[in-house]
Amino acid sequence: MEPCMSSEHIEASAAAWFAKRESGNWNSADQAQLDAWMDSSTAHRIAFIRLNTAWERSGRLAALGAGVPSGSTPARGLRGFSNGTGVRILPRSRFPSRMRAIAALLVAGVAAGILWHVSTNRAISYSTAVGAVTTVPLSDGSKVTLNTDSQIHVALDRTTRRIKLDQGEAYFEVSKDAARPFVVEIADKRVVAIGTKFSILRNNSDIRVLVTEGRVRIERRGTAAAAAEAQLAAGSEARTAQSGVLIDQPTPARMEELLSWRSGYIVFRDTALADAVADFNRYSVPKIVIQDPNIAGIRIGGNFRSNDADAFLWLLQTGFPINVERRSDLIILTKR
Repeated sequence: MEPCMSSEHIEASAAAWFAKRESGNWNSADQAQLDAWMDSSTAHRIAFIRLNTAWERSGRLAALGAGVPSGSTPARGLRGFSNGTGVRILPRSRFPSRMRAIAALLVAGVAAGILWHVSTNRAISYSTAVGAVTTVPLSDGSKVTLNTDSQIHVALDRTTRRIKLDQGEAYFEVSKDAARPFVVEIADKRVVAIGTKFSILRNNSDIRVLVTEGRVRIERRGTAAAAAEAQLAAGSEARTAQSGVLIDQPTPARMEELLSWRSGYIVFRDTALADAVADFNRYSVPKIVIQDPNIAGIRIGGNFRSNDADAFLWLLQTGFPINVERRSDLIILTKR
């Protein structure tokens, strides 16, 4: 009997078996060993089936980046694909020498639920599904944590580090490199940093920036020079509105509340029900609707798992005069 292993260890073993099977050097003895491994544990079988299903859904397209060194951007003209595992699949001829890299990518993608697509314009895009939160390491040593339903495009080279936040929210931990400022672009705005930690929430063309370490600069294109920039120090919050930038210094408790999503929580402190519902709806496919405006201003508090709307709804129904009714893909709140 195989000793008890962590889920990460099981996923790694499943990925190694999968990579070996797809290498082209597979025989009946290998198949027998794989069957025995899957038969020894339900967790083993589930892990392998998940990887195999993701592969089938990808259509077995040729992947981008065959033979490209780690951290490098593939050359133009190569093809790639995006699927739900975050995997870069290599042609069969390169599998034997790249099995470990493939296995690591398979495990990371399955565990995080991140979509990874390498495009032909020398940028890599990452996105998360509704309800998913994951951290992406970049080749320059920086890290980006993506909140639910978010997408970024990353282009790093010897002279520039450019990120485009297409939608959602991201927390950036930027490695120091004075020769290559780290620039995040959002519509007509740019947030520039060298070595710092900050988050950006995008709302259409406006943004909210929170700085937890170092300093950043917000720039706006097409604005008079005197009003085109705003400097933010650690502990600052900035919100863009129309042609201006509003800067505040929230309390540490408020900063913790705004960034609690990184650990999978939503924190409410004397929060209006309407605002709390809007936050939960970012993480859930069945949307919560306040049908009775008389309850929209009820103040609530507490820490909730962002993927556990049921606990939030239970609190509303048991602790407040609120009815919770499920209708198809909607959850309706009314006054009791």
